[in-house]
Amino acid sequence: MRVDNWASKLEIIIEETKNKEKFIFGKNDCVTFVINSIEAITGKKVFDNKYKTLKDAKEIIKSLKSKDLLDIALKIAKENNFKVVDIDKAQKGDVLYYTSSTSDLNGTLGICIGENVMFNWKEEIALIPKNNCKIAWRIE
Repeated sequence: MRVDNWASKLEIIIEETKNKEKFIFGKNDCVTFVINSIEAITGKKVFDNKYKTLKDAKEIIKSLKSKDLLDIALKIAKENNFKVVDIDKAQKGDVLYYTSSTSDLNGTLGICIGENVMFNWKEEIALIPKNNCKIAWRIE
């Protein structure tokens, strides 16, 4: 269930992420952006594994018996009852997965901000049309 004033809390996370000076694994990356956004929307932390490097992140994936970031996202969604929704029905605050051959983890997670999804990549903050994404979860 979304908390009161979730939209304004999400906006704070979005602005903080946009204004951070650099990408840092475990502090300012695609996963932390999505985890912080989910927490702003629902009031609960859905993933609390700490990592500082890409190698650490890959070790967490392996330790959780997952094959990649999408696999972990699917497990977290199931554990938290986040339902898969049609991509075109994704709304502000929903999480989307984008497959990318240039990503270190074969893809990335982002937050729907309307017709676009915001992703926090190493190179920059990117906005991708939601219809280019592979899967969407309703965050409630």
